Amino acid sequence: MKIFVEIVEETWEGYATTGGNDDIIETGPELLIRHPKWTSENPRQDIPIMIFTPQQWQKVQQEKLAVSAAGIGPTELGHNLQYVSALPARYNFAFLPGWEEVDEIMKANPLKAF
Repeated sequence: MKIFVEIVEETWEGYATTGGNDDIIETGPELLIRHPKWTSENPRQDIPIMIFTPQQWQKVQQEKLAVSAAGIGPTELGHNLQYVSALPARYNFAFLPGWEEVDEIMKANPLKAF
């Protein structure tokens, strides 16, 4: 039996952490790896992966760019010369069905950048 996952592309938004400005200053792709049993009536935990340029990632690391209201930044999953992939902070705090499975998958460091 073949199981197919769906990849949903969204966009993350980043805000300056200084100056009191609520304007979006950076954006980038966020890929959601969706469980094959996900439906709008019964959503399951996605695996969200944010994609940054090295320059954007440096701003996140220097706390000059906020990409969530969590108060902590995303966790790097991997990088190459062009991109940094990261797991959003508190991505699983909605405790949707399957969050434990996603947590175990992510603890195994499954992403390999090339």
